[in-house]
Amino acid sequence: MSTDKMNRNLIDVLNKELKLLEDYNSGCEILHKYVAARNWSRLERTLNSLGKKADKLNSLDLIREELVLQLKEEHQLSPGASFGMLLTRLDEESQKDIRILKQKLRHSVSLLQIRIQGIGNYAETQTSALKDVLDVLNPDQKGRIYNSRGAASPADHKPMLFNHQF
Repeated sequence: MSTDKMNRNLIDVLNKELKLLEDYNSGCEILHKYVAARNWSRLERTLNSLGKKADKLNSLDLIREELVLQLKEEHQLSPGASFGMLLTRLDEESQKDIRILKQKLRHSVSLLQIRIQGIGNYAETQTSALKDVLDVLNPDQKGRIYNSRGAASPADHKPMLFNHQF
């Protein structure tokens, strides 16, 4: 495969990754709405959709990594050479396109990290608030562990082990 074709393929893969990341970002925004609304059925469907998008992103990532390795080989760079070093070997138009895409990808990933952190903070806040309310309503049950029959287990018992397979 020619260097120009590999450059175009890399740009194409980066564009696909960007589009998929933007779709994933939109999905996370919708996910947050369903968490806040406690719409569990739509939340589950959105999570399944996001899982499929994550799988596609992983596949594109592998393709991108392979293209980068091929381009490094083509330009006689070691596999450990930085992506920045590879960029200096590409033609100006490809460099420009890839730098712009790289910047957009970083921005999209940053937005995604913030959005996911926001969902986590919201869920943690809601859980904490609920725990505080339950502790006030039932102060005698605060910090207790209950068995399958609903009886409180004394705190001085041996540590319990859980088998997560069950």
